[in-house]
Amino acid sequence: MAPYARAPASRVDGAPGEQVPTGDSPRVQDGIAVIFDEASSYYRRLRWEKNPVVLVEKAQTHQVLVEELGSGPVGTALEIGCGPGTWTPLLADRAARVVALDLSPKMLEQARAAVAAKHVSFLQGDAAHFDPGTTFDLVMSVRVLEYVPEWREIIARLERLVAPGGRAVVITKTPVSVWRGTGRSRWFGPRNLLRRLLRHEMDPGFWQRHLPVHELTRAFAEAGMVDIRVRPVILGLPVYVRGTKQYPLVPAFAERPALAATQAVWKWVARRGRRGRLASLIFAESYAVSGRRPAAPDHAASRATVS
Repeated sequence: MAPYARAPASRVDGAPGEQVPTGDSPRVQDGIAVIFDEASSYYRRLRWEKNPVVLVEKAQTHQVLVEELGSGPVGTALEIGCGPGTWTPLLADRAARVVALDLSPKMLEQARAAVAAKHVSFLQGDAAHFDPGTTFDLVMSVRVLEYVPEWREIIARLERLVAPGGRAVVITKTPVSVWRGTGRSRWFGPRNLLRRLLRHEMDPGFWQRHLPVHELTRAFAEAGMVDIRVRPVILGLPVYVRGTKQYPLVPAFAERPALAATQAVWKWVARRGRRGRLASLIFAESYAVSGRRPAAPDHAASRATVS
């Protein structure tokens, strides 16, 4: 795949799916784009739609985004790593103009098919180098940064990407959690166990790192964001047979009461204060960090505030 990156401001208004070429060497591994190209035809259904377990996880993610993005309306919005367009409609419903960026051309094909709104433009590009030359009232990134070695550069760019008074919302996977050891990195199964014992990489050329909460919130603060908030997103126990590579303990016939209990706990945690939300991250597959760029320039004292 050819590298894509820096997008001049004039290109942001281009046709949906427009590619943003660059002469710079790629810094995000091509292997990531290849893997997501291969997954583009089935990822959305497999991760978010195939059964009641993932539908609950989707509902939890959707509710967090709704609450953290605010009700709108706003003028402009940017999605960093739109994938197949699962979450793009949330921005399309709030903003008069949306730019959705992704590294994978085949994911963008899926997104264009899913979101046909004329005020949404899709761009192929490297988020670590994306420079539209303009600001956005909303910036959103869902389950992307853990695949980008230059994630700090992306967060640092929020100071230039988020308009004064605008908001940024990032969802990523929780590093210290009962969920680690499931999914792509799960321990159980003879193949994965042998791979770990032999110290073989799962996918050579595929970069993934679960970002510590304190590092991500610090990066938000260093980018000039204030009113920084941390909360769990997908919360519960990874124990469902029909879950996405979870520990297969709860069979399909027992899902309903277990999922109902999970949702009750999720709602209870959502009403807790900062300490309760942070403590619950041990049971969270993913977490959200949100913040606001102050409208006034001098808010140095409030930059360290995390709720």
